[in-house]
Amino acid sequence: MPLSNQELLQKATLSTADFGTAGVTAPFTIEQVDEFIRLAITPQVLLPEVRNVRSDAVKWQESKIDFASRIMRPGTEGVRLADVDRAKPTTGVVEISTVLIRGEVPVTDEVMEDQVERAGFADTLMAMIAEAVGRDVEELMIAGDVAVVGTDPYLGLFDGWLKKARTLAGAHLYNAAADGQDYQAIFSRLLQMIPDKYKRVLTDFRYYLPMRTTEKYRDMLSRRGTPMGDLMLAGNGELTYQTIPIRGVPLIPITAGGTDTSYILLTNPRNLYAGWHRAIRLEKWRDPREGVTSFVITARVDAEIGNVGATAIASNVDVTI
Repeated sequence: MPLSNQELLQKATLSTADFGTAGVTAPFTIEQVDEFIRLAITPQVLLPEVRNVRSDAVKWQESKIDFASRIMRPGTEGVRLADVDRAKPTTGVVEISTVLIRGEVPVTDEVMEDQVERAGFADTLMAMIAEAVGRDVEELMIAGDVAVVGTDPYLGLFDGWLKKARTLAGAHLYNAAADGQDYQAIFSRLLQMIPDKYKRVLTDFRYYLPMRTTEKYRDMLSRRGTPMGDLMLAGNGELTYQTIPIRGVPLIPITAGGTDTSYILLTNPRNLYAGWHRAIRLEKWRDPREGVTSFVITARVDAEIGNVGATAIASNVDVTI
């Protein structure tokens, strides 16, 4: 039996008769897809910094290339280098295999009639949907874990960056349980675990940690009787450790218990891949029998790490308030 308008309103749905007639709109063009992805990415923390890649294919490979070792040799005038002295870059691929995600936002006709924006409300709603999609995609890419599919089917779609940084071959995993809330000690340990060949430009790296941890760390620094302490107390100074920016990420999960624990991830954000299948669809379906327009969002996404050896992650970080 169809829900009444009152029941729909109680479920926090929205509506407008101006969003289209009965039926489904055409899917996005490539330009609209790029704009939708831009709107989804911009308000987030990790997504604007990571390597966002797109393809018309559902599954594809991204090439990677690196000169990890020395290429220069002693030279002799008029003599070419011996074969053994010639350098060849290390190459490889990052395989992106996207999975389907879907969302639906039902909206009642009456809501549109009550909005001051009237016709402009459609644009506002579209921007809000894009931002919400970006938030949910970032959560999946950060905290995805196939092991939780039974309790959280959405996060169980694939392993995200935190899980891959802990489990892929060559991962640098540090158990920070013994460090308590000595976050500087954890930062130092993670930095030491990254091979020196990847640390040519430290400012390209980021420490990603829960918002709660950045707030606690800023408070710790503010207690120092120095100009830097005053700056931290005012909240005007960027948090860094050995020139590496520290970023608070609201969507890094915290495990509650006697001691609340979480993760700290150290990596170059360009080493994190966010894969987007270009065929994002945002469709509208209006059913005049119910007076409800549904916005249906369909996308395919994936999260990968280009070189797990260039990442380090701390687990069991004490973030207890």
